[in-house]
Amino acid sequence: MKGRNFFALYGRECRKVFCSLTFLLYAAAVFAMFYTQFYSGVNGPEVEPKQGESYYGTVAREVPEVLMPRATESLLIEYLANSYVAYPIGFYKEIRLTETKRGEMADIICELTGFTREELDRFVRGIKGNHEKSGKNSFEIGEGNGDLQIDGNGFVVDGGGNLGEEAFSLPEYSFSESLTYERFRKLMRAADKLIGGKSKYSDTYIIYNFSQVPKTYEEAMEEYRLLIKEDGVTGGYARLYCDYVGIILGILPVFAAVSLMQLDRRARMEQLIYSRRASSAGIVFARYAALVSVMILPVIITAGIAQAKVMGYYPGVDMDLFAFARETFIWLLPQIMLVAAIGMVVTELASGLIAILLQGAWWFGSLFSGSISGGIGKFSLMLRHNSLYKRDILMEQYGDLLFNRAFFTVLAILLVMFTAVIYEEKRRGRGIGIRVFGKNCKN
Repeated sequence: MKGRNFFALYGRECRKVFCSLTFLLYAAAVFAMFYTQFYSGVNGPEVEPKQGESYYGTVAREVPEVLMPRATESLLIEYLANSYVAYPIGFYKEIRLTETKRGEMADIICELTGFTREELDRFVRGIKGNHEKSGKNSFEIGEGNGDLQIDGNGFVVDGGGNLGEEAFSLPEYSFSESLTYERFRKLMRAADKLIGGKSKYSDTYIIYNFSQVPKTYEEAMEEYRLLIKEDGVTGGYARLYCDYVGIILGILPVFAAVSLMQLDRRARMEQLIYSRRASSAGIVFARYAALVSVMILPVIITAGIAQAKVMGYYPGVDMDLFAFARETFIWLLPQIMLVAAIGMVVTELASGLIAILLQGAWWFGSLFSGSISGGIGKFSLMLRHNSLYKRDILMEQYGDLLFNRAFFTVLAILLVMFTAVIYEEKRRGRGIGIRVFGKNCKN
């Protein structure tokens, strides 16, 4: 295909994408995500910490003497209620254990606290008996979800307040001298397994939930210095912007790709397109380039708005003027390329519905896996860093970030090449496809 014909086809495809309802909805979703999550959340400059202040925030740090008692108390409370909080697919879920698993959990608590099974069972019976006197039928402890709760002092209360003179406080306990921190963590993993995984006691969440300790002035000042000096102010904000917008870019481009691939089919123009003198590779790559070019536009616009807002908060401060542009093209462009390529190839190979379902499953799984700060893997669809700070964590993983985006860029191009092969086979009258739901998905 001559270059002039390619660019003419590219221009027509751009107009088709830009004027489609799917793109308008895509752009609206990008702007909505940007405004609700980033723009409305950035309300002023970060203030330099002052020495002598009483509070500089907290930081999750693995401190055994802090983590062990807090996690144990939480597990004991949840055991007494037989109600455990977990997030198996990213959403809150209340878990109740069977009698067998409850017995195994009791063994874990006894080893943690030094209670005997008789002492633990006696305390449970005491709470139940006291609760039955109140005329209630259920026995729960939780954050307002049941009749019984634990107040800030460890007392069992109900919806009307303390249960009076017969109210119970948590029993006193002390860790055995033989209980090492390594054994403690092993017991917590066993408890998490009984709950079903993704609980507060898993390796992923236990430090964040139970080992938040106060920051020192020096730590707070170092974080601020990294943001202002090393990140040039805008670097941290650019990563936060990419974190938010990247969430929806893991799924939305597939809809635009499917819509474009099916547009000619709905207009009954397939034979006209297949008979063009343009090569199959030219048609497919022009279409793909149009998709990516148009879909990156709302991202570029919102990134520019974000940078202008951030710069307005720090007048006179030296800034990285290219941070938003750089992070947008390194962080987000490869994601758009990959998701659009998946939409194209699966639509040609099977159907648009299958493309959306497959990408939706990958997106959903990626959204609720890993950490939201520093959640960067070599093959992660979405790169998460939901913080202005923690630059050190990101830099430790920056090699993985670059590998990830380079790999997905190459993979996207290979998928488009495969789409061109499928397209060429169809133009020659040799249908190619896969069987889905008992039907041959050939076109």
